[in-house]
Amino acid sequence: MRRKSWYLALINLAGLSLLFSVLLLYAFWQYTEETVVHSVLLAERQADQGEAMDASEDLLAVASVPTADDGELLSLGFILEKYRTASGLSEVQDVILQGNYNENGFEFRLKLLAKSPRLVSKTLEDDALKMVYSYDGETAKIKIEDAEGEMQQQVLTDLLDQQAIILEGAVLALASSQLPDMLAYTREADQTFEDQIYWAIQRRISAQVSMVHLLDTETGLERVRFVYFVHDGERQQLSLQLSDYRQQGEGKLPFAYTLKFNGKLRGEAKLDSIQLNPGLMRWMF
Repeated sequence: MRRKSWYLALINLAGLSLLFSVLLLYAFWQYTEETVVHSVLLAERQADQGEAMDASEDLLAVASVPTADDGELLSLGFILEKYRTASGLSEVQDVILQGNYNENGFEFRLKLLAKSPRLVSKTLEDDALKMVYSYDGETAKIKIEDAEGEMQQQVLTDLLDQQAIILEGAVLALASSQLPDMLAYTREADQTFEDQIYWAIQRRISAQVSMVHLLDTETGLERVRFVYFVHDGERQQLSLQLSDYRQQGEGKLPFAYTLKFNGKLRGEAKLDSIQLNPGLMRWMF
């Protein structure tokens, strides 16, 4: 009887030892699995961080542009700041341009109003005719004085005239350093225009149309701006070339410009005066 009890005790001890070994193996397996998972996650996290760093480097490489001779990074911000300093337009919200305008051999008195962000009004007047073009950022309109002296308004349907008022009225197009205006600017590759290299800034006007501004690489002043659009089923270019820069306020501004359609002269303006921040109201447009 005692031998049988001893035998049962040995069996129970062996069972307990086996159970303990199984539990020990299970615990070791759990530890190993967690270690492997942790290692995999750590490797993935390091890989993700590496990819993010690579992506950042790629983005920087794409966003970066050539440097000047003195090592200055010619970024979008640098170029725009140089332009705003040179033109003195950084604090300007609205302007009035007055002078003479010649179009197709006809001479007019010109008065052009521009107010940030995209309000434009252009008046052409002589002894027999008065026309007022306007643009509110979405729609271009024209008012023509009738025989009784009343102004008759209608939507400006001619695409070329639409682009012309937008292009001429973009006096303050690069002046704003605030959001969301800054999101509309893009640094483009330098462009050659009439055998001279310019910095190129593209400004999005709408989903379909963008305006390109060419800036002098030495002074930072705007020399040309143009738009491409489809007219009569063909791609067309309308450009505005700025000249006769004079000191005005804290910077230099152009007192003459020529409007060209596919390189051919369409209109020419010579200004007498430029008023900065005259306090224009929306109803004036």
